[in-house]
Amino acid sequence: MLFTLIAAAAIAAAPVCDAVWHDAARDRDVPVKLRMPTGSDRVPLVVFSPGLGGDVNGGTGWGQAWAAAGMIVIHVQHPGSDSAVYLGAAKGEDIAARVRAAASAEQLLARVADVRFVLNEAMRRPVEGACDLTRIDPDHIGMAGHSMGAWTTQALAGQRWAGGETLADRRVRAAIAFSPSAPFVGSAADAFGKIGMPFLTITGTQDGTPVLAKMGVRPTAPPDRIIPYRAMPPGDKYLIVFDGADHMVFSGNSRRVDRGSDVHVKSVTAAATTAFWQATLMGDAKAAAWLRAPTGLRGLLAAGDVLETK
Repeated sequence: MLFTLIAAAAIAAAPVCDAVWHDAARDRDVPVKLRMPTGSDRVPLVVFSPGLGGDVNGGTGWGQAWAAAGMIVIHVQHPGSDSAVYLGAAKGEDIAARVRAAASAEQLLARVADVRFVLNEAMRRPVEGACDLTRIDPDHIGMAGHSMGAWTTQALAGQRWAGGETLADRRVRAAIAFSPSAPFVGSAADAFGKIGMPFLTITGTQDGTPVLAKMGVRPTAPPDRIIPYRAMPPGDKYLIVFDGADHMVFSGNSRRVDRGSDVHVKSVTAAATTAFWQATLMGDAKAAAWLRAPTGLRGLLAAGDVLETK
């Protein structure tokens, strides 16, 4: 209860800044929401990429928890695969066509370029409104994302495609994928076998996307979400599978009516992801031990939940 009150006070006291940054090289506007921690010291930066149809409000719950724990968080909106996909679409086939266009390799490349641009801008700009960007520690940067944002995260963390091509960004030192995906072509070992950075995978036993099949987009079944973790080499790798958790609970946003396990999933996810960043970006040995200790993170899990580490 005390931690909750302290976190709430920190959230209330720290500035949140909305902006649209223009990438002149691509003639592209990229909306961002910056979430600051209290204080004036240099701190790690975490970038969050939302799922298809998401905007700068994607991952709000996670971002609030991370900022309260002392990190700067930038939520990125990706034109071409953002909330505009669903705006003004009158017919089902119209929506399906937009979703197919959004869930494309072209849009994934655009998302990766958005994050690279945002990192460049965050280091270049001294301030954005009331947000002091000189506080960013450029040597401690994390990347996170949900669903299509997890694709973006996997790419920037070093996923490889045919021929060994990679879009990895060396500035990213640790990553969290909410609802990740196996490679659409090729082997998982080739795709993920060389990702050496700390990586946390979070999913649920009902974390599928069957509705995409009706739109002509390859759906992902819940068991496929753990394939990237299985294929990664050992070394600060973590997997959490919540029993009964569905796809949207991991978006970091509230929904109109919570499902029965939502409160549990959200609270444990906020604690686990915060500890992961503290361990990997802040060098907190106690947080690192808590992630693996029998009485740490594992002690918060419900019957049926799974935690694996390697």
